[in-house]
Amino acid sequence: MSGLTDYQAKYYAHELQRSYANDHVGKLAGLLFDAQVEPKPHQIDAALFALQTPYLPGVILADEVGLGKTIEAGIVISQYWAERRRNILIVTPSSLRQQWKQELYEKFLIPASILDPKSKDGLIARAGGRNGEVLICSYEFALRNEQSLLRAWDLVVADEAHRLRNFWTGKAKAAEAMSHIVGGTHKTVLLTATPLQNKLEELYGLVSVFYPDYFYSLDAFRERYIKDRDQTGDDLAERVGTISKRTLRRDADKYIHFTKRLPLTVEFTPSPDEVRLYDLVNDYLQRDELFAFGGAQRHLSALIIRKRLGSSTYAVASTLENIANRLARELEAGQRRDARGGLIRADFEDQDLTSDELEQADELEADGTTFGSRASTQSEPGLLDEMKAEVAELRDYSALARSITRNQKAVKLGEALDRGFERLRELGAPEKAIIFTDSTKTQEYIARTLRESGRGEGIVLFNGSNDAPEQTAIYQAWLKANRDGDLITGIVAADRRKALVDYFRAEGTIMIATEAAAEGINLQFCSMVVNYDLPWNPQRVEQRIGRAHRFGQKFDVVVVNFSNKGNVAEQRILELLANKFHLFSSVFGASDEVLGAIEDGLDFEKIISVILTRSRTDAEIDAAFADLEAQYAPEISREMASAKSKVFDNLDPHVQDRLKAYDTQSGDVLNKFERLLLAVTKHELQRQATFEGDGRNFVLHRSPVDRAPSGRYYFKSKPLENAHQYRYGSPLGQHVIEAAKTRDTPSRELTFSAHQSERVTAGVRCLVGQSGELVVDMVTFSMKARDEDISESYILAAGRTDSGLVLDDEHVADILDLACIDVGAPVHIETELLTPLVAARRGELEREVQGRNSRFYDQQEELIYRNQQDRKAEHEGTIRDYRAKEKDARRRARQVDDPMEQLRLKKEARRWEQRAEDADEQFRDARRKLRNEADKFLDLIEQSLKGTQTTEHLFSIRWRIDA
Repeated sequence: MSGLTDYQAKYYAHELQRSYANDHVGKLAGLLFDAQVEPKPHQIDAALFALQTPYLPGVILADEVGLGKTIEAGIVISQYWAERRRNILIVTPSSLRQQWKQELYEKFLIPASILDPKSKDGLIARAGGRNGEVLICSYEFALRNEQSLLRAWDLVVADEAHRLRNFWTGKAKAAEAMSHIVGGTHKTVLLTATPLQNKLEELYGLVSVFYPDYFYSLDAFRERYIKDRDQTGDDLAERVGTISKRTLRRDADKYIHFTKRLPLTVEFTPSPDEVRLYDLVNDYLQRDELFAFGGAQRHLSALIIRKRLGSSTYAVASTLENIANRLARELEAGQRRDARGGLIRADFEDQDLTSDELEQADELEADGTTFGSRASTQSEPGLLDEMKAEVAELRDYSALARSITRNQKAVKLGEALDRGFERLRELGAPEKAIIFTDSTKTQEYIARTLRESGRGEGIVLFNGSNDAPEQTAIYQAWLKANRDGDLITGIVAADRRKALVDYFRAEGTIMIATEAAAEGINLQFCSMVVNYDLPWNPQRVEQRIGRAHRFGQKFDVVVVNFSNKGNVAEQRILELLANKFHLFSSVFGASDEVLGAIEDGLDFEKIISVILTRSRTDAEIDAAFADLEAQYAPEISREMASAKSKVFDNLDPHVQDRLKAYDTQSGDVLNKFERLLLAVTKHELQRQATFEGDGRNFVLHRSPVDRAPSGRYYFKSKPLENAHQYRYGSPLGQHVIEAAKTRDTPSRELTFSAHQSERVTAGVRCLVGQSGELVVDMVTFSMKARDEDISESYILAAGRTDSGLVLDDEHVADILDLACIDVGAPVHIETELLTPLVAARRGELEREVQGRNSRFYDQQEELIYRNQQDRKAEHEGTIRDYRAKEKDARRRARQVDDPMEQLRLKKEARRWEQRAEDADEQFRDARRKLRNEADKFLDLIEQSLKGTQTTEHLFSIRWRIDA
């Protein structure tokens, strides 16, 4: 736009910063403009739901899998962050911590840190400050460090929150710890696709974590919704709809292309030496006592060794060698090792351990007990010989593993890639594959094998260090290409990861990634996932596939698995994951139900490890896996699925209409937001910057604020390499807005040109050649809901032509969109004629705002009413129980002949009668208190209808429109 004036810039800046209604997309406009993601309508809907419920201490966002609950929570976190409410905690399964950290920064530019035992005190002390960070921890960390996390959080987000649903049992320790942690939190957001699994009580448990009184009591909940389910199902659905938001895939399929998974199984038969190695190590791990491991640490060590054994001979050789060397050092020092988990890091390459395994190791270290030092050479010479024999044995196994230089699974990898790439060509997808392995040793072997077979071009390795020469060369090239831009964070580990992913996207063909390093990377540009080593943990399998099969994936994803025909245990694991859990052939979320049933993936791995340790024959392995399958087969009964569907899957009959509205609204709001911000920016930085083309790219020569670097900038809609993203929420963006808002704008005559303007509406064309006056004010309506200040602000504008034609706020907006060709001398404006027009518009807005404001208290009053119904149901159940016992005692009294026994039973009946009467009395008192509380909210509704409002005058002008 050319010819913008201080008046127009001031008008635009106030429009950009005004407070929208809580259910309007405009409330999020600044956040959505700055985000590196374009939220879908259902995500905006869910985020606004979480933000527009100030009377609730928490909500449940329960969208089906694949709909992006992380984005919804990210928008909520961004809003709190923008409002400087930065005491924010995210609790998540440990395997998702890194992913949360990365997505928060990449998509919302919000810094986060992962809490661990060493860093917790410093991070928690800094939380919420100006330079604070969002804190992320696992459920296990929250359980062990509950006291440290007891503080007044502004926001707590719990991901995969179905693991809290057993809170109702009183035996779920992690859920109990979480309920204490969120007790003083302003808002809690639970994210789970599986809020219900087996019992309706789980719903009670989930809600009670953050709102203990919502259903009053477990007895009341059972009385109303379990014993009397047919009569109260709709009421429960209404109550659930008040506190939770669930979007189904069928609601969102217009906005999201749901791709499928195409499973591809490649069989291989291990060589005789590979079978021999497996049998020897398996027999070793099945012994009752081992010197290499002590206490609880043995189970985790055995689990990891078995996974390395299934990975490659190179991985297990290195692992066995480490253990043998460590045991030999203990022998040399004359002591037997202790049982602490920290020693797991001595046996296994740190960078190859998953976050689950590392956390378990730290937990064992923190909780472990020591055997203490023992002089083996003097006091127990026999023990010394046995330990030496175990060292020798481990070295023999390692030597055997090293002698096997060609693994049959690797031989079949080429065939797997050929078949997979053929499917990708049929789909029209790019020929890119991500190969996952547990071990860096296996990773190196796979790379070597592929290069030797002529597949070396486009290979990129991705692991915990990412510092090999080839990786460093890619990183250096990336640094050079992005030296003047925002992509470089200065955190070397993060930048190396980003460089390698960018290389894989642009130039790579095959990425070989270790399990640990791949946590949190997004590869929706890749459509083939190869599980070279298959995790035993279904959640890890889902996470791996989810690196590619996720939002933004345009093609079906080929999932390759290897079937070891020489190993019954590995075959049964693959069958379990494929046939029972449907992990490899689903669309988004088809594996959701079973994953929701598995509270802890590492525990599931341990179950398999125990099976392999205890089972001596193939028949025993078969039987044990059959039992494991049977355990999960009936997880979802038809009756429960029906109850769940009734309660959760039809929460909002208007969801489709609202999503359509948000789809239109978000486009309009963001387009307008970008246009106004661009215009104000060009106006305010015209002396400090050179704007290119339409102004979306510019070079800032001199920065007007300390915290904004000079250099090249781009608007979000037009990304530019080696440049900074221009953000509304950045110091530069906020400087521009504030400068425009505070411009001195005395009354003057402005002349506009229709011919020189880019945007000329039909209404304005009718005003060409005319002149008149207009006034622009800003009105803000405020109220308090719970402890939140809620405000909505609107620009009040009115005008008239010199011939007496009245102009509304839309006409004024259209006039101020025109190019101004002259700003005249100061003039006096008679605003008396415009005052009634402005007052009438203010009255219309006031009635709209009153309606929205009273809704908050209406819903509070509704909660109290429902609470009364809960108490009544509980009371009636109690009275019914007491009266039944009274009746039974009287019946038995009539049937006995012994007068003493008859008297005892009559007294017992009288006691039950008395308890019923006392309960009646207590209920009357409680009901009276609740009635008073409900009356209080009715008074608050009346007060909210009055509300408070303030008006700020922006400017008045005379205007003329030339052709």
